[in-house]
Amino acid sequence: MKPRVLIAVFVSLACIPALSPAQTRSMFSNLANPSIGLNALVSAQAAPNLNQPYGINFDDAEMSLISVVDPTWTLVSNIVFAGTGEVDPEEVWVRTNSIPNISLKLGKIRGMFGKQGMLHTHAYPFIQAPVIMANTIGEEGFKDSGLEAAWLTPVPWYMELTGGVYKAVDATDENPLDFGSNNHNNIPYGGHLKNQFDLNESTTMEFGVSGLQGRGADGHRHGAIGADLTFRNVPLRRSNQRGWILSGEYLERNSSVGGTYHRQAHGGFASFQYRLSQVWWTGVQVEKALDSYTDVLVDPATGDPIAGNVKRASANIKWAPTEFSYIRLEYSYAQADDGNGFKPHDQRIMAQASYTIGYHPAHAY
Repeated sequence: MKPRVLIAVFVSLACIPALSPAQTRSMFSNLANPSIGLNALVSAQAAPNLNQPYGINFDDAEMSLISVVDPTWTLVSNIVFAGTGEVDPEEVWVRTNSIPNISLKLGKIRGMFGKQGMLHTHAYPFIQAPVIMANTIGEEGFKDSGLEAAWLTPVPWYMELTGGVYKAVDATDENPLDFGSNNHNNIPYGGHLKNQFDLNESTTMEFGVSGLQGRGADGHRHGAIGADLTFRNVPLRRSNQRGWILSGEYLERNSSVGGTYHRQAHGGFASFQYRLSQVWWTGVQVEKALDSYTDVLVDPATGDPIAGNVKRASANIKWAPTEFSYIRLEYSYAQADDGNGFKPHDQRIMAQASYTIGYHPAHAY
């Protein structure tokens, strides 16, 4: 055999052991570790009517961990590291799709309620959550331990029916719903119906209704209802450069005392978002919240929050060079009224930056 051939064979054999272990380690490493992603959210605010300094604030960092447990279950978790130093396991749940047309979700979940309430903070269309959100189901939606079952119904259009049972908990700043009764029959429950239709080849319409109910610490029934409507346009041509979203939602927190229905905080908001180009979005939002609390509606003498009516309008523009980051600038004007002659107003200029690395699940359509 010629020397050149011998050398070639020797080099080939020598390379095989060096490559095989690396490929094996890489394969098993990917199987052993979950998909990991991290989002960081930073904002700045100038609000002349608030007794707060101007400046830049680190809002939070959200870490997502997702992995298949076995052929039956998938585990999903979102751990939030707040700018205040707190760590919150915001969502930790398992899901199974082994039952035909039914999906089960168990753990600490973001309850299926409304449209805005299903979004994480970095996915909000506007920097500020609507005022009525914080006064009904929570500023970041209804989050609680529970079990939900979603059924994809066999109708000609997309219709999903979700029902759930949740843990009985007291009202808090993050969850204004009072489900804190110690009665054994106090099992808060809820339902959500989602319908989606194709209006034409570029536009869809989504309509949903939601409800929650439980027994409060006072022994009476407490709950929330909501309805949402969304039109979304994604043109077949230039879909990554043009399009718009028109959305509206109504929310209400209520109670029932002695068979009498009491409507408490209630209101709604509507927004229009328009895609100017591949990297630019702009939007406007109007909202009205009744019998609600906000950071500008406080007693001038004591500084304690008081309930009243709030109207607010917002406009923003967003630069998103990729799906992994964006920077947006927003202006809002609000007028509040406590019903007794106190009518504070509020103006804000805000900026926000969001950055995501690693794996991150797609946002709800």
